[in-house]
Amino acid sequence: MGKGSAQSIVRNTSIMMMQQIITWASTFVGMMFLARYLGPIEYGRLFLASSIISIFRIFVEYGGNYLIAKKISRSPEMAGQIVVDATSYRIVFGVIAYIGAVIVAFTAGYSSEVRILIMIIGLYLLWKGALTVLVASYQGLETMQYTSVGSIVEAVFSSAVCVLALLMGARAYTIAIISVFAGFLNFCILLLFSKNIATFFPSIKWEDTFEQMKEGLPYFLLAIFGTIYYRIDTLMLSKMAPEDVVGWYGAAYRLFDVLNFFPFIFTTAIFPVLSRLWGKEEDAHKRMTQRSLEFMVIIGIPVSIGAIIFAPNAIQLLYGLPAYEPSIIVFRVISLGIVFLFADMVIGTTLLASNKQRQQSYLALVAILFNVGMNYYFIPVFQSRFGNGGIGSGIATLLTELFIMITGLILLPKGILVGFRFQVIYKSIAAGIVMAFFLWFLLPLGVPWYIAAILTPFVYGPALFAMKTFNQSEHTLFVNMFTLQNMKSILTGKSKV
Repeated sequence: MGKGSAQSIVRNTSIMMMQQIITWASTFVGMMFLARYLGPIEYGRLFLASSIISIFRIFVEYGGNYLIAKKISRSPEMAGQIVVDATSYRIVFGVIAYIGAVIVAFTAGYSSEVRILIMIIGLYLLWKGALTVLVASYQGLETMQYTSVGSIVEAVFSSAVCVLALLMGARAYTIAIISVFAGFLNFCILLLFSKNIATFFPSIKWEDTFEQMKEGLPYFLLAIFGTIYYRIDTLMLSKMAPEDVVGWYGAAYRLFDVLNFFPFIFTTAIFPVLSRLWGKEEDAHKRMTQRSLEFMVIIGIPVSIGAIIFAPNAIQLLYGLPAYEPSIIVFRVISLGIVFLFADMVIGTTLLASNKQRQQSYLALVAILFNVGMNYYFIPVFQSRFGNGGIGSGIATLLTELFIMITGLILLPKGILVGFRFQVIYKSIAAGIVMAFFLWFLLPLGVPWYIAAILTPFVYGPALFAMKTFNQSEHTLFVNMFTLQNMKSILTGKSKV
């Protein structure tokens, strides 16, 4: 990849990594208190209501995460007009989406507690569309430091106030209100920084607005299918298993979501660059896709192994035993698919940046059907035999991620994988085996699990280098990403990596 592209990716990835360290710590603190104080049943209700709102959220986002970022990355001089046009109809969609969520709450047979939670959390929909446009705009301009500030404020405020409220006896309703307000703070902060998107925001051009809606349709369909795929398991589980099973599954899936922070950060950073390179610098586009896939495999293998080995410790720390002990096996099953998911995120990002959003939406639709079929079969089997239908949903998720990866690789632009370094995968697997054996010998010696977890990168990393997995340029890039000089430059907004 070119030096400029590499600099942009490293800079934005580093910025968002620093953001994630803070938000991750805040999220973990919040999770430790939330699940323990609410209990599996009430936590399950909160998770179910959030899942339902996330489905309606796609209407207000309308593909903005990708469409807006792509348009601005290719025409930064038009950023002001793009933002105004994109925001106009998303505000209307937000009102319609909220009304739709309330209708579902009262017609789908949910309990009164779940209905109220849906109505509270759904308020987020009223400004989520405008927030999506702002986030996508900063992404397209490759200035992610502004979105990082908003995300940090939201995470820290939400976790701190939620913990305080729980200690004072608050229940799910109060937690929902606090979370919604934290999201509004994020929106206000990004709005204050909006002068960095454009110095002037013109009037709405309705012709351009309708054209943008037309362009956004494939992304919208992709968002619908993708969100339904990620949330349909919770909805099916809520109808086929007791509320405490939903709580067990929600606890495991929430932790699984947290572990996916790095591919989210990385693909957010590479998307505008891939979009810019597509059709102009095909060789650079190809190399970046290949290296990104390799990188996700390298990162995904130790994360998957660590999640499986340390699952009991993580569940006990965050949620408490024995109330959430059934979440351990669910988390382990889902974690088997971490490498597939990491690869899927790069594959999906490449497809969208390569103007294959239509094919990507078809894939998401097929994934829904596949996932529904797997859940329909596995949930009753594991619910009747083990009293934990969440295991069945976990297996369905694992198989669906594998299906998406295989199909996505087929859909990639022709020739983009020619020259792919498969030896990187083999060496990463070998290094992962070395890491697993290290833990297998270390843990029985009585070493605290968190110490063992901290030591694993110092086993996995050297094993990769010993097998000469990286070339010289990659070695330099990784080292530069974490130098003190680069960290200082990031904080001052003058990164030179």
